[in-house]
Amino acid sequence: MPNTKPENPQSLQSLNLLNDFLFFHMVSDEEYGEDFCRLLLQIILGKKIRKVQITPQKNIFSIDTKHHGIRLDAFIQDIGDSDAAEADILPDIYDVEPNIRYEVKTLPRRIRYYHGLIDSQLLSSNTPYNKLPNAMIIFILPYDPIGKGRTLYTIKNHCVEEPDYPYIDGACTLLLNTKGTKGTPSQELKDLLQYMENPTDKNAINPELTKLHSMVSKVKAKKEVNLSYMKSWEWEQIYREEGREEGRTEGIRALIATCLEFKIPTEDIIHRIMTNFSLSREDAEKYLVEYK
Repeated sequence: MPNTKPENPQSLQSLNLLNDFLFFHMVSDEEYGEDFCRLLLQIILGKKIRKVQITPQKNIFSIDTKHHGIRLDAFIQDIGDSDAAEADILPDIYDVEPNIRYEVKTLPRRIRYYHGLIDSQLLSSNTPYNKLPNAMIIFILPYDPIGKGRTLYTIKNHCVEEPDYPYIDGACTLLLNTKGTKGTPSQELKDLLQYMENPTDKNAINPELTKLHSMVSKVKAKKEVNLSYMKSWEWEQIYREEGREEGRTEGIRALIATCLEFKIPTEDIIHRIMTNFSLSREDAEKYLVEYK
């Protein structure tokens, strides 16, 4: 392999909140993750969020390895106040998905599949259907998924023959377009989307975004986040160089080493190998056993 010097990676400071790496570290940060997610939801939904339980990059597997599983960027449960009088209050479920990949044609079916697998995790055996929690998937996109210029698209099921009938199944999807100009979203939401695409001091223009920006700046400044970013870039660069098999193997080895160093769960490591190197679960497990 030629000894060529790779291009410098995009700096961590320049990453925005649509970037998978930065969003993951914001959501998973022990110090700021919960406050970050709660504030994000409050601005998007325009309502008070009391207490949340977060699972960053939650894997939901299908019935077997032959079927698609999914990885949720931020799986958030609104669990309310711990001393709430109503002991049987069900949490609302939110999945927040910043997504820079352009996929207008496939996005509706992807959302359908996500709702199905998420619901499969929410209802225990012998639990009545009316106990199924409300579930909302929120995609934050740097493009218009429908092409009508709106900032916000709200997707719900309805009865075709009786569109005014309140068909309430608890499933809802929000598609947020950072480039949108039409519609009547709150000014706070429009400011948030601008900030997520360009998280600078200049764009932190209200008290909520000032809090958000403070958290983002502090997470970006953490040594362990900087180290993780450099290592993630290094193994991706190794894999991409000339597309050679040895580059692929070294990339997988470096990925596994980095994940183990940061104590990432085994299932997450397997999923990352499968996703980043287009491998089957069986092959990903073999690599993990070999290089663990």
